[in-house]
Amino acid sequence: MTIRKLFVGFCLAISVCCAASAQTDNSYPMLMSLKPVAVQIGQTTEVELSARYNLDGASKVLVVGEGLTAEVVPQEDKKPDEKTPDGKKSKRPSKAKIKLKFTVAAEATPGVRDFRVWTPQGVSTVGQVVLTRDPIVAEAADNDTAAKAQAITLPAAVCGVIEKPEDLDFYKFTAQAGQTLTFHVWSQRLENRLHDMQIRVDPLITIRNSAGSTLATSDNVYAGDPLLAYKFEQAGEYQLEVRDVRYQGNIEWVYCVEIDDHPFVTQAHPLAVVPGVETKLTLVGHNLPADPTLAVTLPADTKPGLRWVSFPVGGKPANSFALFVTPAPVALEAAGENNSLAKAQAVPELSTIAGVIEAPADIDVYSFQAKAGELLSFDVQARRGWSQIDPILRIFHDNGSVLAEIDDLNFNRINSLDAWLENWAAPADGKYYLEIRDLHLRGGPGFTYAIQMSRSQPYFELVLDTDKTLLAPGTSSPFYVRVLRKCGFAGDVALAVDGLPPGITATNGRILANGIDGCIILTADANAPPGATNLRVTGTAMHPQKDGSSLAITATAVPLQEVYSPGGGRAHFPVEIHTVSVADPMDIRAVKLSTTEISVKPGETQKIEVEVERAPGFIGNVTLDVLFQHLEQPYGNSLPKGVAMDVGNSKTLLTGAETKGYITLKAAPDAAPVEKQLIPVMAHVSVNFVMKMTYCGAPVWVTVPKKP
Repeated sequence: MTIRKLFVGFCLAISVCCAASAQTDNSYPMLMSLKPVAVQIGQTTEVELSARYNLDGASKVLVVGEGLTAEVVPQEDKKPDEKTPDGKKSKRPSKAKIKLKFTVAAEATPGVRDFRVWTPQGVSTVGQVVLTRDPIVAEAADNDTAAKAQAITLPAAVCGVIEKPEDLDFYKFTAQAGQTLTFHVWSQRLENRLHDMQIRVDPLITIRNSAGSTLATSDNVYAGDPLLAYKFEQAGEYQLEVRDVRYQGNIEWVYCVEIDDHPFVTQAHPLAVVPGVETKLTLVGHNLPADPTLAVTLPADTKPGLRWVSFPVGGKPANSFALFVTPAPVALEAAGENNSLAKAQAVPELSTIAGVIEAPADIDVYSFQAKAGELLSFDVQARRGWSQIDPILRIFHDNGSVLAEIDDLNFNRINSLDAWLENWAAPADGKYYLEIRDLHLRGGPGFTYAIQMSRSQPYFELVLDTDKTLLAPGTSSPFYVRVLRKCGFAGDVALAVDGLPPGITATNGRILANGIDGCIILTADANAPPGATNLRVTGTAMHPQKDGSSLAITATAVPLQEVYSPGGGRAHFPVEIHTVSVADPMDIRAVKLSTTEISVKPGETQKIEVEVERAPGFIGNVTLDVLFQHLEQPYGNSLPKGVAMDVGNSKTLLTGAETKGYITLKAAPDAAPVEKQLIPVMAHVSVNFVMKMTYCGAPVWVTVPKKP
């Protein structure tokens, strides 16, 4: 056995132990599944929500997007459990499941929406619910064999669970001769925001005839989720089998299979549209009319970027599909060949190119003019909208030499197969060629793409290391904001937060030019009312221009939900909302500091005495820190460059009933001078091996004076 395998096994063992016995006495709920996982558009549907940790007292549901509302279904309270060790305060009843009621407007767009719930333990992680046009059919108790196949009437959104190893779910239905049905599965995609799902579902569907013979099967189409369109030649009874491809199972592995003969759009060409301008789309998919074209006009105020839309097709309702909204003029791929430099299609320099890799081995080439030193960016939008292409992009000189090549990209800490070439500099005035192809030289009608060409300007992107801030009256907690500087931007970023509820104040920090993280500290006053509110975090900066002027830059931060990855690692997935909640008093009631103004000279140290106020009876471990880290990897560090915690001269672990520790900050001899950089002094209480409840003291301002 290798050392790596031993280490992974050790991490898994530790993670299981820590998850089983958390240090905290009160954790926020971590949502796991909805049953059924889909709700019908135009209807009100009651579902069961399950979570790890306690859902007791849940009273509010926050949803993302228009046309969807939700509420907690009142339930009879149970008697409190046994008393806590101090013998004074009764614990809350423990509820792992509650009922929610979703109401969906008739005009709501089908697809997946995020939601979360507020409880007295704090706001939950993000869950997902499917909005479907079809009636909901819940899995029956026993449908694990073909002989016990559950009868369903189509159209339907069949919702079930692959709940145990070797679980097979069978459904029987009637199809007409010549009828084409689509079977669209939502399952693996519904787990990408789950905090603690160590092994994820990989669903497989199979269509069988009444004799049990296999007619068709589908595995991975939308990530790990299947999509199958099948034309039934004969009328009769058929069966759908749903299982995990590895024959594994889990009580939280929910799925929804949308089965109908409605138009199903997989792609539209052109993928790029200009808002307020009518665009004629050619649709790709299943059960489409003989003329699969659709004229659409998006509202003029539609925000740029990838948007999911749904329109009637041939007078029938259809699913949602992706369009890339751009303010730049769209240059459509022309008819005829453009598969070589000699046959390149000329396009305007700052246009958005929309095309299709129509067939295997197809290569599309476009020519454009650029001036010497001009900085350009090329953003391929394709796979993010579920196009089938795995694009690779190259730029050629007029003499045929390759000047640049780019394949995959990373955005918001997520890898994408899309290509994105930024800040490319033209070496001289003249003509250049842009080539796009599929990495594996595949092609077909579903291989659509849009390439946004733009003039590069300095900018930055921001991400929040978490999607929620948990507070109780009288407490404070920080969150970190990380910057990704692009196209020459190299300055400070000032942070701000909008949408604070009553009773909550924010102390906004900054990201220094020589750093990557800044922090914001939220504080609830003693009378802050309970509840949850979504916040918006922004960053602003001024970038000096060559002509002496300054370019104002603003960015909105993308929240990231923390994910417990296999082996004990910490990963993230982008979500749409960062929520601050005020809930009941928690394990730590206050973090008191000896000072909040630190001036540490290069080569010297300064000490901060820390005292935590524990809740009565709470004796779990508390870890003090000035940066957010896991397995010694920092995920948030707003300390000035050259300043660090002197671990050997700090007391950071408080065990049992201990309440006092200290942190020593040390400045390196070459530490750069800085005035009043905001840092948090944090007290962490473990929820499991990865997740922590994070408290902090009053804002601390660190100054490194200039050397005399």
